[in-house]
Amino acid sequence: MSPMTSTMYSCPICRLSSSPDPVELGGHRLYQCAGCSLRFAPQAFEMSVDYDALYQSAEYQNDQVHALDSMDGKKLADHATYRAFFDQVPRFTGARLLDIGCGVGRFCQAAYSRHWDVTGIDVSPLAISIGRKFASFPLRVATVEQLIEQGEKFDVVTAFEVLEHLSAPLQFLESARTLLRPGGQAFVTVPNWNCATVRTGTRPDWLPPIHLLFFVDSALRRAGELSGLTGISTGMIWSDPRPRRILPAARWFARRVLRRPREPLGLWLHGRLPG
Repeated sequence: MSPMTSTMYSCPICRLSSSPDPVELGGHRLYQCAGCSLRFAPQAFEMSVDYDALYQSAEYQNDQVHALDSMDGKKLADHATYRAFFDQVPRFTGARLLDIGCGVGRFCQAAYSRHWDVTGIDVSPLAISIGRKFASFPLRVATVEQLIEQGEKFDVVTAFEVLEHLSAPLQFLESARTLLRPGGQAFVTVPNWNCATVRTGTRPDWLPPIHLLFFVDSALRRAGELSGLTGISTGMIWSDPRPRRILPAARWFARRVLRRPREPLGLWLHGRLPG
């Protein structure tokens, strides 16, 4: 571990000063914001990341591509992260949903199975080409800025596990908000720093320079507030959520009786554009 440094960095969310955190991840010193308690790795902000290589990694193939190949959309919709969305954001007739950073489209499949009019975008041509093999809905190689230039508008914008990759999260949220119709809704998720698995992660795709920001609830909520969203609510995403079907739910209760551990792996935020 490198020696503790006195260098000061401004928080990429609230711009307040930070101090070195005792923790290093991937050889990068983390800093903690004095205001919102965001942890971030500023010395990794300018490092380039080959996302096509990430999408070809064994971990991504197993977590994302294999899920598309082996599960239908309804089963994907029961994934703990996506279930939080469906519990918070009711669908209405004609609602358009944009998933930003969709990767191979796993959430898009789940939303499509719930009858959403869904479009996914990602900057990786490789991820989109893989996802299109499974998709019955639009998946596009595009950026938020390109959609803004084209005048696109949506009722709901989502970003699952995107903010932690960005050195400028507020700029992203403000741009995503621009794509919303008045009264539109935004829903984002991030890994939860207050989870032992996240704090002690060794997978390269969980570490800097791939993950740059490490959120707690106060940091995620502050990001939503400063981006101009209103009516903000936040919550926890637990590993091994209770299944909805009877037999899997019985097995879930058995695991709880045996005190099998559950972890607060992620956080979600839901907010609205004033309308």
